[in-house]
Amino acid sequence: MAIKGKGKTRPRPAPRGPRHEPVPVKPPFFQRGWVKACAAFLAGLLVMSLAWWAWENLDKEQNSKDRTASQAQQQQALAAWGKGNLEPTLSTVGQLQGGGTPQIATNVGTALDNLKKGTDPGATAKDMTAIAGKLDKAAHDLDTFQVADAIANHGFDSAQVDVITTVQPEIASSLRSLAVAARFTARAIADPNDAALAADAKEAYDTGQTLLQRAWTSYTNISAVAGVPLQTAPQGLPTGG
Repeated sequence: MAIKGKGKTRPRPAPRGPRHEPVPVKPPFFQRGWVKACAAFLAGLLVMSLAWWAWENLDKEQNSKDRTASQAQQQQALAAWGKGNLEPTLSTVGQLQGGGTPQIATNVGTALDNLKKGTDPGATAKDMTAIAGKLDKAAHDLDTFQVADAIANHGFDSAQVDVITTVQPEIASSLRSLAVAARFTARAIADPNDAALAADAKEAYDTGQTLLQRAWTSYTNISAVAGVPLQTAPQGLPTGG
């Protein structure tokens, strides 16, 4: 039978503690992925906003330059047409008053009113015939001016071109109608017993004034768009023949 030794027993090692999983360390706030993604998105929005703002301002500036250039061309054309032909021609037979309808052949209207009342017409048949001659000449001067050539390639759109090219012949027609009224008035003055003459004169006169008013309104509108002031007669001048 074996005899056990009396030496000291070997000490047992202490038990190990439980293993701990490694704890991840969070990166700084601004280095986190979702923060970077949001920052990139916001930066993109800012860049797009700045680009849009710059484009809008450049576009507005270009449009402003285009409008200025177009208006300068329109003013040049209106100076050649309105200031060079229309307004001076009408000034030979009446008085301009800015945006108001020109006072033309007012003596004819006055004579017709007096004839209707049975009073002195305030003018002679010769006076009316002379007025008719001036009105016909003014209409001819308007007809000989090439409006379409004067306004071509000067910044007017198609609608404005249609209005302008209508104004000139319409005013010429109004002057011819007033000339007819003046001649009928001359005959009515020479023969005050013929009521039909005065009625025909009045009809022609009203037609002429209506045409003139309508065409002049169109002219003032076009001039306002182009920024061109209308001529007015000096104070103290008569209001037309």
